[in-house]
Amino acid sequence: MTGEPDDPRFEWVQVATIGGPEEWIRGRCHHLTPLPVRAYPTGELVARLCPDCDAQLPVPVEPVWMPTA
Repeated sequence: MTGEPDDPRFEWVQVATIGGPEEWIRGRCHHLTPLPVRAYPTGELVARLCPDCDAQLPVPVEPVWMPTA
């Protein structure tokens, strides 16, 4: 393969091989398409799952609205 692979989901790392050409290996995942993980039966969002690398990701924290006095 010549040049970095055209797959934005991952960082790509070029490595040398003994007696052969350099090649690209998949590095860190960018988690571009996380899927929601919901609790049953409440439907509460409890996590996110990256289908590309199977990593469990935290749920984004939403700010809590506080009334002013």
